Amino acid sequence: MDVTLSQAREKWSEVAERLQYGEEIVLVNSKSRQAAVLRRLEGPEPSGPVWSSTKARQELGALVAAAQQEPQILTVGGHPTAAVFQHTVPRPEKPQPETTAGVMELGDVLDGLLESAPRTEGLSTGVAALDRICGGLVRGSVTLVAAPPNAGGSLLPLQAARAAAFDAAVPTPVLYAPSGVPLQVAARRLVSAEAPVPYAQFAAGTLTPEQRQAVVGAEGRLRAAPLSFTRPEPTAQAIAEEAARIEGLGLVVVDRLQHARADHSPLSGRALPTAVRTLARLAAEQHVAVMALVDSDDAQLVDQLGADRVFHLTRPQDGGTARITVSARDLGTLAAVEVPLDMTHLRLLDPPSPAPTTVPSPAPTTVPSPAPTSAAPPASATEGPRTADHAVPPPARRPARPAPQPTATTPRDGAAAGPAVVRRSSGTVAELVERIESRVRAALAEAQGEVAEAVAQLQKTAIPDAMDLLEQSRAGGRYDFRNYPDLPDILRKRGRQEADDIWEARPRWTAPPQVLDPLADQQAPVTALDINGAYLSALKAHLPIGQLEHHLGPDEGGPAHDPKRSGVHLVTPPAWDHPDLPNPIGDREEPGRIWITESTLRLLLRLSGPKTGLCERPLIHESWTSGSTEQLLESLRRALVEARTRALATDDAAGETAYEYIKAMYSKLVSTMGESNYNRDLYRQDWMHIIRSQAFANLWRKAWQARQAGLTIVRMMGTDELHLAGDWRTARAAGKEAALFPEGREVTEVKPKQTYRLEKVAEGSYRERKAE
Repeated sequence: MDVTLSQAREKWSEVAERLQYGEEIVLVNSKSRQAAVLRRLEGPEPSGPVWSSTKARQELGALVAAAQQEPQILTVGGHPTAAVFQHTVPRPEKPQPETTAGVMELGDVLDGLLESAPRTEGLSTGVAALDRICGGLVRGSVTLVAAPPNAGGSLLPLQAARAAAFDAAVPTPVLYAPSGVPLQVAARRLVSAEAPVPYAQFAAGTLTPEQRQAVVGAEGRLRAAPLSFTRPEPTAQAIAEEAARIEGLGLVVVDRLQHARADHSPLSGRALPTAVRTLARLAAEQHVAVMALVDSDDAQLVDQLGADRVFHLTRPQDGGTARITVSARDLGTLAAVEVPLDMTHLRLLDPPSPAPTTVPSPAPTTVPSPAPTSAAPPASATEGPRTADHAVPPPARRPARPAPQPTATTPRDGAAAGPAVVRRSSGTVAELVERIESRVRAALAEAQGEVAEAVAQLQKTAIPDAMDLLEQSRAGGRYDFRNYPDLPDILRKRGRQEADDIWEARPRWTAPPQVLDPLADQQAPVTALDINGAYLSALKAHLPIGQLEHHLGPDEGGPAHDPKRSGVHLVTPPAWDHPDLPNPIGDREEPGRIWITESTLRLLLRLSGPKTGLCERPLIHESWTSGSTEQLLESLRRALVEARTRALATDDAAGETAYEYIKAMYSKLVSTMGESNYNRDLYRQDWMHIIRSQAFANLWRKAWQARQAGLTIVRMMGTDELHLAGDWRTARAAGKEAALFPEGREVTEVKPKQTYRLEKVAEGSYRERKAE
C-alpha cells in the first residue's frame, strides 16, 4: 500500500490495522521524493530511535526523513510494533516529446499532462483540503487572498508560510512582508500557531509555565526555520529586492494589501494595482510563489488587481469555520472548501473528512495537488485548562457559533473572575484614535472631499471597523471577547419579531398632572436637554466575561448579590411612591416578577440603600451571572471619546465626517452585538441588554441629580432626552461648584434641543407652545 503523508494522517487507524495484518505500508513524501516503508516487527527488534504512534502521525515528514539515515522504531501503547526503513520509489523516465517545425501533437501534450511526477511542484497552502482542490501555490504566479475585515484572512498566508518554512523534510525559504500589521504581531502569530500556545495569552504575557515550556521546546525549530521578515511597511520594489538576496526562496507572503489608503503604508489605496504587478514580475523572474492578502472582498477591487488566482475567504453563519472559494481569471469560481478555525492558536484545520464542493464549469475544477506539508497538529495540553464554561454547545435556536476556545483565565466552577487586564496606556488610545482619523482621511480622499459621500461610505463599514478597533484595544487583555458561551433561554428571542425575556427599564415617562398643572399655570419654561453620547458613556458597564451560571437569589435561599459578578436577575421590583420622579424600572404596566439586567439591579439597590432610601430593596429570586469587569470596553470607549472630542474641535470636513463616523460605530456596535445578521463577530445578547440598561440608568441618575438641585422633571425619554423646568444652566450638584449640566457637545455636556411652555387644554392634557 503506497500512500502520501497527508493520506496516511487521514487514515492512520487504517494504516495501523494493515500493519497488524502484515501488510507493508510505503509512505511517500512527494515534495522531497523521499519514501519509507513500514513493516511489522516479527523477528529481533532492530536498534534505532523510537517513535510513538501519535508522534509519528504528527511528524510523518520528519519520520520519513529520519528513515533515510537509519531504521526507526514505531510503538503503539508503548510496545514496539513496526520498523520504518528507507525506500526507493521508482520513477520511470518518460521520453521527451519530439516536435517538428515548432508544432506539437495533442498526444504529446497529453503525455505531459498525465505525467505522475510533474517537474515543477507547487507549494502547500498548509491546508490539505485546500491543496486537493487547487494544487497548492504555483511558483511564478501571485495568489491573492481576498477577505473582509475580521474574517481571519491573515490566517491563510500565515499557514502557507508555516507549511513551507517548518516542513521537517524539506524546509523552503520564505520571505514575510508585514504591511498594516506590526512585525511583532506577525511573529507572535507564527509562534502561537507553531508552538502551539494560546495567542491571546502569549500577546498578554500570561502564559502558564507549561505553555512557556512549549514555546521553549519549539525554539530550536523556530530559530532554524528559513523564514525572514522584511522591514515593516515595505514597498513592492523593496520586497522584490529582498527576495533576490535569498537563495532558494520558494514563497513570498505579503500581509497585507490595504484597500483604503493608509499613511506611511505604500501597499495601500490606489497604489495596489501597481504593487501587484511588481509582485507578479517578482514571482515570474525569480520563480517563486507569492501569496498576498487584501483586506477586502470587494469584487471590483479584486478584479482591478488582476491576479491569476484568488482565494476568497469568508466566515459563514457560525463563524467557527472558514469557507475558501477558489477562482481563476477568465474562468470564475472553480471550487470551494470549508475548514474549521482554531482561533485560540490562529490556525486553519483540516476537516475530518474533506469534501470539497465544486461548481459546475466547462473547465476542469481540480488539478493534481502536491502533497501538503504536515497538517497543523492538534491542540495540546499547553493550551491551558479546559473549563466548564466552554463545554456547552451553542444555542439550538441559532446557527452554531464558533466552538468556545479555552483560555487559562476563563472563570472556573462559577468562581468570580478578576477584572480582565486591559492595556490602558495612552499609547493604545492614541493608536486607536490615529486609526480612526486615518480611516476618515482615506474616505474623504476617495470621496474627493464630499462629506456626505464619505460619511455614507464609512457608515457602511462602521460595524466591522468598530470590531477591528475593539480587537486592537484588547491586544493586552486576557479575556478573548470572541468566546461565545451558551446563553440561557431567557436571552433568546421567541420568534423573529418577538423579544426575549429581559426588561431593559427603558424610560418613557411624563410627569403627572399634580406636577404639570402648576407649570402650566405659571407659564414656566421647559427645556428639552439632549444627553450627548449616551451609549458611548454606557460602554463602561459591568459585563460578564464567562459562562453565565444559574443560582437562586438571596430571597430564595441563594447567596447575596455579589458586586464582582454580573448578569441578569429575576426580581420582584419594589413599589414606587414618588410621582415627581420616574420609576427606575421604566415604563412597565404589568406587575410581578421580571428579568432585569445588572445595570438596573445595581440602580435599584442603590436607591434602596440608606443614603437614598427611595424604595424597598428588590426581591431577587434567581440569577444568571458570571465574573465581571468594567474595563472590557474601556480602552475602546476612551479612544472613541478622544476621537470625538478632536473631531468637534476641528471645524472642517474631516471633523464633521469623523463625528458622524464615530457616532455610527458605537451605536451600531451596541445594537448588533446581540442576535444580529450584521455582526457575526460578537454574540453577546447579555452585553447588549446590560449596556442599554446602563444608558437608561445613567439618564435616571441625571434626573435624580436635577431634582436634588431644585429642578422639576417634566419628561424623560429613551436614552438621552430629559425635559426640565427651572434654571438648568445655574443648577449645581450638592456640595459641588461645577455646573450640573454644562452646555456643549462633549460627552460630559448637554445640548438644549428646544424650550417650550405647557398649555393645559383639558384635564390631564397639555400641549407645547414655543417659548418666546
